[in-house]
Amino acid sequence: MLDDATAGESAPELRCMWCSAVLPSAHETTCPSCGATLVGEGESAVPGLTAIDADAILRNARSAGKSKPRGRLLSWISGEYEPEDAAAAPAPGSLAPPPAEVRREMLRLELEAQVANAQAEVEALAADAAVEGGTSLAAFAEPPAAAAPEPATQSTPADTTPPSETDEAPPA
Repeated sequence: MLDDATAGESAPELRCMWCSAVLPSAHETTCPSCGATLVGEGESAVPGLTAIDADAILRNARSAGKSKPRGRLLSWISGEYEPEDAAAAPAPGSLAPPPAEVRREMLRLELEAQVANAQAEVEALAADAAVEGGTSLAAFAEPPAAAAPEPATQSTPADTTPPSETDEAPPA
């Protein structure tokens, strides 16, 4: 089987290494199909790419004793970070707890936030109850705090009658 495949030709066809087109001869310098250069005209050894660049190795060996100072972030990442003595020492009193007036204001703000959260939770529960009961939120509204309470009066049977069907129906 191998003999059948090679019996027709004695040498393999030459092809372009870029586009795989068949080349007419082995002496072509450019591909007739894609125009790629097949035979390089320059040095085959390019320092730093295809060959070791001895000059660069010597330059780096000479400058190894003189290391450049790195940036603070790069030094910190590599573990070579040396904190500055002047900046490392905190100012006296900078780590002290805040004064009493500041702590009092912080507590006041914290309590206001807790009250606002509780009020929002109450309003959310009232809205849920209104949706479940099919009533409006006005029924759950608090009476104004500035209004004085009305004196209790004796209720009459007209006040306790159930609402009729002609009243406004709850929204669906």
